[in-house]
Amino acid sequence: MERDKRNKRYVMIQVAVWLISAAWIMAVSSCAYRMTDEDWEKNGKVRLLLRRSDNSCPDNMTWYFYPEDSESPLMRTGDASGYEGTLPLGRYRVAVCNTGCTGVTLEMEKGYEEACGRAQQLSSLKSSSVQIACPGSLYGTGLEQIEVVGGETVAKELTPANLVRTLEMNIKVTGGDKDDVVPAVLSGRLTGVSSRVHIPSGKPLFDTPAFMTFEPEEVSPGVYASSLSLFGLSPGEEEEEGKESVDLSLMMTLADGSEVASSTDITEEVKDAFTATVTTHVILDLVVRYDEISGLTITLTDWKPGSDGSGVVTP
Repeated sequence: MERDKRNKRYVMIQVAVWLISAAWIMAVSSCAYRMTDEDWEKNGKVRLLLRRSDNSCPDNMTWYFYPEDSESPLMRTGDASGYEGTLPLGRYRVAVCNTGCTGVTLEMEKGYEEACGRAQQLSSLKSSSVQIACPGSLYGTGLEQIEVVGGETVAKELTPANLVRTLEMNIKVTGGDKDDVVPAVLSGRLTGVSSRVHIPSGKPLFDTPAFMTFEPEEVSPGVYASSLSLFGLSPGEEEEEGKESVDLSLMMTLADGSEVASSTDITEEVKDAFTATVTTHVILDLVVRYDEISGLTITLTDWKPGSDGSGVVTP
């Protein structure tokens, strides 16, 4: 009798151990099958596709998801087709761009409204206007809002745009007794350029007055060319803070060592150059005339939309 009791107690212990083991295995299996980001009570799935209209657009883009109650984004990386993955439930605004752009600092930790690319500042001197470098290749786009919910997939399509424009200048230098002047050195300065760009919208920002310098190269006798990459040119609207005028200044050093300089306001002529057409490439044709009495005068004869590889157009 006592032996039977011991056997029954042993069997009961073995059954209890088996049940505990089975429960533990099921729990582990459940955890392994239901990963944290696949907990659809806390997370949802997004599928955001990129439609590339420009072959120069980089394949690897970084995605910044801004929760509605935070300025710090959740960062994700995608591939050539876009991004597919999970996010915690909630509403987000989205900014997308490539990283590692030369001459550009990304400022993405201040919220969606301040998700910007800033051109590198070349001068550390404190002044009313800062000198900036030409930005490299920066592409971006964004979404005003997506809502991530459990059990559903958010599907959207975005088209990244080239956020950097190209300003090409063709400069014809005339004057002197034979209507030809050969500068020993020709240099220039352009004010009213945008120091940063809002990545989701592609809008150039002008809250910090900025300028660029350049040195045109002679491409044929008396004709010089220069190309600048920039985020945009100021429309010169005085009522808006930071919208300074677009001034083009040229300094010419003659063979005898003498220097002459001139500046002209081209705001009205070029303020619609990058918005009137879909092009991101604009060509300015300029004539610079020098004489000993009047000095240096600059005339903008024309502006026209261009395209990559457009070459030099002689004024």
